[in-house]
Amino acid sequence: METAQLSAPNAKLRTQSAVLAMAGVNIIWGAAFPLTKPALETIPPFTFALLRFTLALAVLLPLARGQALALLRGRDGRRLAIMGLLGFCMAQLAQTLALSLSPASDIALLSTASPLWIALLAWLWLGERLGRRGVLGFGLAIGGLALILWPHDGGTAGVGQRLLGDTIFLVNGLTWACYNVMGKDMMARHAPLPATAAAGLVGMAGLLPFAAGEWLIGRTPQWTLVGAAAVAYTGLLVTVLGFLVLFWAYSRVRAAQVAITMYLQPLAGVLVAWALLHEPLGGSFLAGAALVFGGVWLVTTGRSL
Repeated sequence: METAQLSAPNAKLRTQSAVLAMAGVNIIWGAAFPLTKPALETIPPFTFALLRFTLALAVLLPLARGQALALLRGRDGRRLAIMGLLGFCMAQLAQTLALSLSPASDIALLSTASPLWIALLAWLWLGERLGRRGVLGFGLAIGGLALILWPHDGGTAGVGQRLLGDTIFLVNGLTWACYNVMGKDMMARHAPLPATAAAGLVGMAGLLPFAAGEWLIGRTPQWTLVGAAAVAYTGLLVTVLGFLVLFWAYSRVRAAQVAITMYLQPLAGVLVAWALLHEPLGGSFLAGAALVFGGVWLVTTGRSL
């Protein structure tokens, strides 16, 4: 009985520490969108993604002490390679390209779509019914996105580019959802550090030809203090700290408890974009954001993640 009484506070502290850590990471992730966007004016998007993960792996690989390569040669090597191509290559290429086309506030808000993709995948692959609550949630989220993207100034200047960027990032949510689902299963068998480093190594190899294509057409990076700071922020805080904390949290709490902290990501991103980049947050944007948040809340609370 005493053991059970003692373990209950420990379990509560374990849960609280994991949720608080993920809350902090999601704020870091959200702020990355507006902090990165100015850097993409001088560093091409694919090159930026490569530089970010090169820096991250320069930290992760020595810490993994050869375990990353051993994992890639092991029985889970193929799955880790797929994870790397999804989460560290395709997802990051799409994210940086979308951010170069769309306002940072759009991209930050659209980051809430990940739970929608997870719910949709569960319905299509696992046969988990969405129910009326889930269908209503999807409808609200889609309506909110339409309200945000619809041109309100009577003109169409920049609308096509913005719509393309937002669409790329929305579709990218499917890639990120697949990475998270695979990652949770993988971290049940392997430590987060070597597994993340292994996936990142494959992802960086996948980024190389895309960055090289930019260099061949003359799109080389022009280094500025803003660009260097953005690479450091996304490489060290967003990638190294963020990915390790994500899978550390997954090993201690339910996925639903981690997912709920994702609401902090768009809030941080939108506020920083407004304060730092002076991106307007008009009534239509705020109304659309409320619909998106409401829709995602209906979907995520109406099923077990």
